[in-house]
Amino acid sequence: MSNEVKTKEDLQRSLSFFGNISISVSDISPTTGVFLMVPAVLATTGTGTFISFLGAALIALCVALCMGELGALYPGAGGLYSIVNRVLGRPIGFLALLNYLIQGIFLPATIAFGAAAYLTKIFPSWTTNWTAFGVMVGCTVITMLSMKWNAKFVEVFLILELVVVAVIAVVAIFHPSQEIGSLFNPVALTEDKSSVIPVSWSTIFAAVTVALFSYNGYDSSINFSEETDKNANIGKTLFTSALIGVLAQIIPLFCILLSVPDIKTFLSSSSPINYIGEMYMGKNATLFLNAGAAIAMINCVLAVILQFSRVYYSAGRDKAFPEKINKFLTTLHPTFNTPWLATIFMGALGALVCFDSSLVSMVTFTSVTIVLLYATVALCVIISRVRDKGLHRPFKAPLFPIIPIIAFIGSIAALSQQSGKDLIISGIAFGGALLYYYLYLKPRSKTHWLVNSSEPITNHEKAV
Repeated sequence: MSNEVKTKEDLQRSLSFFGNISISVSDISPTTGVFLMVPAVLATTGTGTFISFLGAALIALCVALCMGELGALYPGAGGLYSIVNRVLGRPIGFLALLNYLIQGIFLPATIAFGAAAYLTKIFPSWTTNWTAFGVMVGCTVITMLSMKWNAKFVEVFLILELVVVAVIAVVAIFHPSQEIGSLFNPVALTEDKSSVIPVSWSTIFAAVTVALFSYNGYDSSINFSEETDKNANIGKTLFTSALIGVLAQIIPLFCILLSVPDIKTFLSSSSPINYIGEMYMGKNATLFLNAGAAIAMINCVLAVILQFSRVYYSAGRDKAFPEKINKFLTTLHPTFNTPWLATIFMGALGALVCFDSSLVSMVTFTSVTIVLLYATVALCVIISRVRDKGLHRPFKAPLFPIIPIIAFIGSIAALSQQSGKDLIISGIAFGGALLYYYLYLKPRSKTHWLVNSSEPITNHEKAV
């Protein structure tokens, strides 16, 4: 008997295996990682950034294997929240949904803000906040179109994005200035930026969470599973996306750091990636790099909105809210067959976030929610393997239980380095979600929070 999620065919299966990968890799956005996240880590971790990204790559690939196993077992637009619901029960599943809903608002706004930062370098008269707002509005409109056209649009942008990171990597590797050993003896600027000093391992490890944020996005393969060809293995699709996203960031970073002739000047630069480009390609390269980075980030915003609008749609379909809200979120466009009202709602909230002056704090908060979800997924794989031994698994993470243990311990360790403020905010948000679940959803368990079922249903699920 098949154990794949059975859902009403509301969403059209217009995505191929490669179409799913293109959107998922665009969601990760390697260029965004190299041009936005890497400079942010360089500011505090210096050349230790490579070790931070390398450690994050190990955790991310282990998490991807865990997600791939569960995603192939339970494919659905709800993605990880529906998986957590099945394995850990309804209350924890609802917390996973809240986690996803938060990411759906702040993630695209964060990337839109990054795109705006590069666009304003090309058009100095533009303001960052209004440009980010415009990016969010424009991307929201485009993502209401059919998935087939969005996939083609994203594929074209993805090719350009990969060209950008490939160019900077190739240029850098042909101008070596540092020994490979220097990457493992990292230094950072002193507070007054007058010299460089060795970086502590605690500083390097604290940056792993930001690097994980940079690799995040491969889980979107599951969210698009109901729109992907049934012959495509979602587990393989997800892991392939994660591997491409990791390699397309770690390789350019490796090449860039080895090409730096003057570490102090490089780390002091307000735009270290552009510094390398100008040094080896000339000032005209700055325009190309900035335009390419902006386009890549816009592409990432498109992919993120596409992903999370499906989560909002799935939440409405699973009756997570009062009926009027559920009906609103599940309304499909009569022509494009996309969840257009859910897209507008999510896009509008993200656009408003672009005017918040504390966007950096929102990034750190969102990072906490991402890492929490990673730890939960790793735990789900362990429990699923032990409890549900009889299930056929279309994709299996190798080396069980080593892979999920690495993912879980790595995620928890990264979480321990985050600020108390972000952890407290997360605790308050999840506490409120639990109150909503027990006061509103649980008393209405026959009509609300009906996450799509699959066969076979385990005894654990029946008891929860």
